[in-house]
Amino acid sequence: MTNLGSSVRKRSGKIFAVSAIALVAAVLLCFFIAKNYNPAVGVAILAIFAIFLFALAFRSIVSMYQVPLDAISEQADEIAKNLQSRTQEVAELTTKLQSIFDTIEEAIAVIRAPNELLSANTSAYRLFGLSPGAGYTTESFFFGSPAILGLIETCLKEGKASIEQFSMLKDKNEIILSARAQRFAVSQSDAAVIVISDITSSKRTELTKKNFVANVSHELRTPVQIVRGYAEMLNTADIPEENKSWAEIILHQSLRMERIVSDLLMLAKLEHDPASWIVRERFPIKPVLEEAAQTVKLQYPEISRISIDCPDELEIEASPGLIEQAAFNLISNAAQHSGSHDKIIVGAMQENEDFVLRVRDYGAGIPPKDLAHIFERFYRADKSRSQSSGKSGSSGGSGLGLAIVKHIAFAHGGTVHAESWAGEGALFEFRIPARGSDL
Repeated sequence: MTNLGSSVRKRSGKIFAVSAIALVAAVLLCFFIAKNYNPAVGVAILAIFAIFLFALAFRSIVSMYQVPLDAISEQADEIAKNLQSRTQEVAELTTKLQSIFDTIEEAIAVIRAPNELLSANTSAYRLFGLSPGAGYTTESFFFGSPAILGLIETCLKEGKASIEQFSMLKDKNEIILSARAQRFAVSQSDAAVIVISDITSSKRTELTKKNFVANVSHELRTPVQIVRGYAEMLNTADIPEENKSWAEIILHQSLRMERIVSDLLMLAKLEHDPASWIVRERFPIKPVLEEAAQTVKLQYPEISRISIDCPDELEIEASPGLIEQAAFNLISNAAQHSGSHDKIIVGAMQENEDFVLRVRDYGAGIPPKDLAHIFERFYRADKSRSQSSGKSGSSGGSGLGLAIVKHIAFAHGGTVHAESWAGEGALFEFRIPARGSDL
């Protein structure tokens, strides 16, 4: 467009100059004729020259502007075609994205502050039992759910937010959901995309599994104790020497089974409303740790040293029995996996308002792929971590010890954490409020 304007201006200047010269020449000629011959003829000739020059200038100007106008028209047609092509591409992309949007199983909704529902996928409408395109607000779409509205508000303030689990009523039935939200900008205002997952089925399945394990464990307790009793009798009875090894195997496995049953029952209690049976009291922690360490030494006599670093005056508010169980499980786990380094360091301290227990071993360490799962029930790390678990005096772990530690921490409002270094051992941390808190 700039080049066209410059060209027009140059051509206009040339036409004006030529026209001016021609007009001056015509005036001089007409003046000469009028003076020497006939004034009327001079005026007529001047009028004819003026009309001719005007027509010539007009035609030149029209021709001059027609070229850029044609170019502009061609460019406009090209822009219009490109715009139509882009519009079609955007429409196709929008259709594809909407198709993908609607095939996602999770419910997805886009909210613009403060209360405008911009978009939602088919799963969202289905989850909340609504008809698409009915002009919902955020509150009407989510039925005024305090959990979801609070999630959106937090997300718009902080940039992102999530809820691990919350409940809603749908058709008079309770559904269990989880949600996460992320803030973004749209049309110079804040908006949030919220993703909601229906976890009702998985939670019910998990509860059924827990109840089944608890019930089976309860029913197994009596027969396992009977098997153990008879195995102990056989082990002390006057039977042929070659049969004593059978009795020892039976006793060994019955003790292991009894330990698994006991651990499963404890897990069931910890997972099911611990507030109803956990009794807190204030007590010094060092004797509890010493008792746990002594029990581990009896079970693993090859462990040469378990050092305890704990202030004598340190006291906490918790369940003494459960804290001793957690300490025993952590120290016992370290003893099973300490490898050739028969040294275990137990450290206890108060950090701000928390009681922190750390147990460090110097074994093979935990492979990175196992570290995230180490506190799951029945999860066993790589062989490099557990190759030394068959030491003398050990009957093998139940695979539940660290899971119990985790749930004891959760029951007290705390957390667990593990770190590891290849070939240099592992560190386990157990952290709970030192003064107690509402469960």
